[in-house]
Amino acid sequence: MSVGTLYSPKKPIIEGAAKQRALFLILVVMLMDIIGLSILIPVAPFIVQRYSSDAFTIALLSGIYAAASFVAAPALGHISDRVGRRPVLLLSVLGSAIGYFIFGIGGALWVLFISRLIDGITGGNFSTASAYIADVSTAEDRPKNFALIGLAWGLGFVLGPLLSAVTSLISVDAPAFSAGILSLISVILMVFALPESLPKERRLTAPLTIQSFNPLVSIRDVAQKPGMPILLVVICIFAFVFNGLSSIFSKFIAERFLVNATQIATLFVFGGVVISLAQYFFVPWVIKRLGEKLSTALSLVGMGGGSALAAIVPSFAWVYPTFLLRSGMGGFFWAATGSLAAAKMQSHEQGRLAGVNSALQNLMAVFGPLAAGAAYDVISPASPLYLGLLIMVVGAGIAMIIKPTAPVVGKSAWGG
Repeated sequence: MSVGTLYSPKKPIIEGAAKQRALFLILVVMLMDIIGLSILIPVAPFIVQRYSSDAFTIALLSGIYAAASFVAAPALGHISDRVGRRPVLLLSVLGSAIGYFIFGIGGALWVLFISRLIDGITGGNFSTASAYIADVSTAEDRPKNFALIGLAWGLGFVLGPLLSAVTSLISVDAPAFSAGILSLISVILMVFALPESLPKERRLTAPLTIQSFNPLVSIRDVAQKPGMPILLVVICIFAFVFNGLSSIFSKFIAERFLVNATQIATLFVFGGVVISLAQYFFVPWVIKRLGEKLSTALSLVGMGGGSALAAIVPSFAWVYPTFLLRSGMGGFFWAATGSLAAAKMQSHEQGRLAGVNSALQNLMAVFGPLAAGAAYDVISPASPLYLGLLIMVVGAGIAMIIKPTAPVVGKSAWGG
């Protein structure tokens, strides 16, 4: 295997206290992004119903965002490998702010679609932030640093719905404006406090071409790296099942246990707290001892098993322990796979890797809910949960054949 296939950087340019500050700012950026995403979930149906009573319209709004992100994320990642992470992060977060403000202004259904399209096209903030984490991480602290992704998701899905509930007391449009303001705060923090993580000598020097903006080409290029095809399949399996189950889980719980929206929201807040605690206290420790590969497999089985158990428990109170298993174990996935993937790519390819990862997740965000909804309607309401466990077990088996990459000692991929 050639040196150029591995992530074997020189010492990161940001170290010590400066590195900790940079990681904290990246956590804030990711957290603001997830809060903005989750803050719209409770109020989007009420905003859309002004213009359409069709439930398909709400799904289409999510679909157009996912489709735009699928096309744009790899290109943004590739651009960040060439010009640095900071400019792409600024563009992406500013685009999100514009999209949220337009969504809040509304006025017509097509305006809402334009807002989600803008946010999708510029939605490289989370993937570029992941590349930033890879830039400043050594092999030893990668699992701990990539746990920030799960921490951001956990905290975001606690704070987002809470902020949505509070601001919606002002108006149904207020959460969208709040999300836009949070994005602008992220922009200000990055302008004045966030250093660049990818120095010029480690950037991609090849000129951008039309092929650089083709998501399928980016996926193909990343998949050609040794060990990456299997890892990408595992990532797709997790995202497919996770998005599918997330789309029907509230409906299933509400119909099976006859609970209301507040009870379900409380359950999801509990899940967010569990993810946050797991990421902070347990994930780095467990991954360090079990390794990324086994942690990935256990995360898949735990996520699927926790979801399936919700179909057989006798009362709603018993859903909480199943959600503890689902959220706690699922929280290991991104830290483990992020560390595995970063080790297989060069420093100047981390942006493309993160973009491809984001693109595949968005693609699964389209197909997963469609498959889960079809199984729910055609087979039985519990069938997506059981099928999800089966698919996750298969994914865990595939994960166990991944070969972790050891850092290369000696000459780095960019010389020196």
